[in-house]
Amino acid sequence: MKPFPRLLSALFLVLCFGYGCEFESTNQESAQEGEWVDRFDNFTDWGIYRGDKKGNQYSELDQINTENVHLLEPVWEYDTRVLTGPGMQSNPIVIDGLMYFADPAMNLVALDATTGEELWIIEPNNYHDEDIAKGQLLKGVVYWEDENGDNQRIFHFVRDIVFAFDPTTGEIIESFGDKGYIDLKENYVWDADYLEGQIQVTTPGITYKNYLIVGSKINEGDTAPPGNIRAFDTLTGEYQWTFHTIPQEGQPGYDTWEWEENIIYGGANPWAGFTVDEERGWVFAATGSATGGIHGGGTSRKGKNLFANTVLALDATTGERQWHYQAIHHDIWDYDLPPPPMLATINSEGEARDVVVQTGKHPTMLILDRDTGEPVFPVVEKPVPTEVVPGEEAYPTQPWPLKPEPLVRTSMYESDITDITPESHEAVLEKFRKLKTGPVFTPPSIEGTITTPGIHGGNEWGGPSYDPETNTAYVNVNNVPFILTLIPRKPDQYGEMTDVRRGEVTYNSQCAACHGAQRQGTMGVPSLVDMQINTDSIRTVVTEGRINMPAFPSISGEDMDNLIMYLEREIEETSRSGMDTTLTFEGENDFTWSGERDGLKWSTSTPQYVPELDYLTDHMGLPGIKPPWGELVAVDIDKGEIKWKVPLGEYPILADSLGIDKKTGAENFGGLVTTAGGLIFIAATEDSKFRAFDKSNGELLWEFQMEAPGFSAPSVYKIDGRQYVVIVAGGGGRRYRSPVSQPIGRTVHAFALPDE
Repeated sequence: MKPFPRLLSALFLVLCFGYGCEFESTNQESAQEGEWVDRFDNFTDWGIYRGDKKGNQYSELDQINTENVHLLEPVWEYDTRVLTGPGMQSNPIVIDGLMYFADPAMNLVALDATTGEELWIIEPNNYHDEDIAKGQLLKGVVYWEDENGDNQRIFHFVRDIVFAFDPTTGEIIESFGDKGYIDLKENYVWDADYLEGQIQVTTPGITYKNYLIVGSKINEGDTAPPGNIRAFDTLTGEYQWTFHTIPQEGQPGYDTWEWEENIIYGGANPWAGFTVDEERGWVFAATGSATGGIHGGGTSRKGKNLFANTVLALDATTGERQWHYQAIHHDIWDYDLPPPPMLATINSEGEARDVVVQTGKHPTMLILDRDTGEPVFPVVEKPVPTEVVPGEEAYPTQPWPLKPEPLVRTSMYESDITDITPESHEAVLEKFRKLKTGPVFTPPSIEGTITTPGIHGGNEWGGPSYDPETNTAYVNVNNVPFILTLIPRKPDQYGEMTDVRRGEVTYNSQCAACHGAQRQGTMGVPSLVDMQINTDSIRTVVTEGRINMPAFPSISGEDMDNLIMYLEREIEETSRSGMDTTLTFEGENDFTWSGERDGLKWSTSTPQYVPELDYLTDHMGLPGIKPPWGELVAVDIDKGEIKWKVPLGEYPILADSLGIDKKTGAENFGGLVTTAGGLIFIAATEDSKFRAFDKSNGELLWEFQMEAPGFSAPSVYKIDGRQYVVIVAGGGGRRYRSPVSQPIGRTVHAFALPDE
């Protein structure tokens, strides 16, 4: 940490509090006497990740509005001075005039929110024995103070460590946990040694009173841990409670799984954070799929699989389940629920009604009663295709809301093939005729199945924004089909478990989804055949990540050595994936499949597969379906009706190379903000543009070209009578091919109206 900026920080606060800097914060005044309410849980400040604890991503500020947004101009920029993979997606929070966020190197940065002046910067490696701040993204940080406004701290999440720092000085708070931090490998269900490199926090936790509630992103392979939700004391770091997203024996939901004795059950983790209803004292989460699905290539873990792909309401002080609603049964498509549940209060026939709004990679929007979890609009169990690979058992039905109508397309047939150019159509048609297709929930296959929507949408981690004035939720979505292919994995009998064979098992579970079953490369991800880098470089890239490749700190020790031996070995030119693909697994046989990671072993007689994931694209790398490929959608959640849709983003290659200026929309990640000024701000598109739309009709009113995409939510706040809009242009988080360059960035951009 730099020593001198502490004086600047302290001086800044003294000047502001002594001479009356204006900070917008109104919620504390409305709290009843004796009630502990977070003063930043409002629609005016931006002191909480995504704006408020209910996840509305809404601002009551209206100084910038539809009449003057065209005058919006840059007022400051902050250069993080570090440019490292996999990018930067932090949504900055603003506390009493100071801005906090995580930079690309996982440093915690504090700025003057009016000028962008750096006040201090913390390098977390200085406070830990290990080099923990590599190859990770963090979407935000958490501020907390006690009921008297004392004991202030910023919680900073680095891999599986949670630090507590003083927000004024940047000093570590040694009374929290073990000399300033807690280790999330402790107080799990598994032994901490098994969890090394397996869990990391990429989205900040959330606080309720003196509880810090956290989830995690996990390794998605066959040895992944369960995605537990846990709470810790905000003052001391002491462990408080756990909710098991994969039920243990005797717990509700346990009977929805078909358990195999030697299989490891992991996943079902809320990797994109939480929302909190302070009045009810409930925390809300939305979980991903169980591991061993499309990413792991596994066909075990059959059943309905509670609490995977589920909306959860828990008591924030005990972790006790209040209600749940499962959005997807036995997910074999990677249709997890990336955004946390959004808590909205709608005006229904003149009466206020609290609801929960859940979007995700699946095509529909769920609107649930907040007290009971019951759907506000009818939901039917829709029969879905069940033809699957040997060993798999697709669940026969899936929940299907009748209102609102799907936000994105739900199938792809020959008539849906792109017609952006004749060459594009022919290129996709040639691929299309070799693949399986069908309606949404058509299972992956050995031939390759076109899945619509693909595994990048509907709606990604940014989640919707809610405008309470009009009962309208705004959602950015993707219409980008994927090809999901399952390659039969060698049974144990087809290869002695040598070190190289063990390395192949690690590769199949961790790497093949991107690099291909034969290391040939897929989706623009480079081939690993005949690599021109040495052993040490391979080890560094796998451990730390590089550019758009994420880090795999879970691969270490003997697993790493075996993986490198496999990567450096020549590929057997026998057949696809180097095996006898005529082998069938139907009927009775004595085949077994097994794997191991650092002492964690699994085995099964159920056939296993290596997944291959790819975009369905034309010859230019553009989506193979007719545009729009990215859209901004407005939904009246009181009536359950879509109000309007407009294309979101564009691909410059069409205008620059082909003279096509049609607004096709573009793949998009990250969030959006709606304001009382009638605006929607969003910078989530691959074309690196920050845009403002009219929320009443979707008209584009303003845009700004940045050096990298803004895959995060904007921050909106007001200081000394001036409204600011801030976006982090950091890119990152992309593994897959894109028709535009995917730079990672290092700049924070701040905009305001001209200073009168």
